[in-house]
Amino acid sequence: MDIGSITATVTGLKTAGDIVKSLMESKALSEVSGAITELQSQLFSAQSNAISANAEQFAMIEEIRTLKEKVTKIKAWEREKDRYQLISPWQGAVVYALKDSMKGMEPPHWICANCYEDGEKRILTQQKKGSGFVKILCPKCGAWFDSIMRHSNGILFEYA
Repeated sequence: MDIGSITATVTGLKTAGDIVKSLMESKALSEVSGAITELQSQLFSAQSNAISANAEQFAMIEEIRTLKEKVTKIKAWEREKDRYQLISPWQGAVVYALKDSMKGMEPPHWICANCYEDGEKRILTQQKKGSGFVKILCPKCGAWFDSIMRHSNGILFEYA
């Protein structure tokens, strides 16, 4: 919340209080009428400052919430990306493969190197190409390359 808005609100309310005090001491109707007008002006100003400060506070709360979500997402991605290592299964191809120590019950798979660098996990898929080759494709960014059916890391691409 902006200190200037808070100060302006407090100052406006103090001035309004001073006007009410002088209004109570005043006896003439013209003085009372002028004081009431000034009081309304000060109250309106104080209310405007309070609304402005409240809007600023809401915007900051929303920004903090958004930043917390981003931090949570970044931390989750850091944990997930540590499960993979960059490999080159054959010349001209670079992918991220699940580390042996992280496999657990998951089947072996590769994820797209482009998407990995963008902070996303996209499992590469295969499409039958013929003559012992398959096309390896990223479903998100469209990156692709041709491959032979058997690879040194044990992943076997078979025709469906």
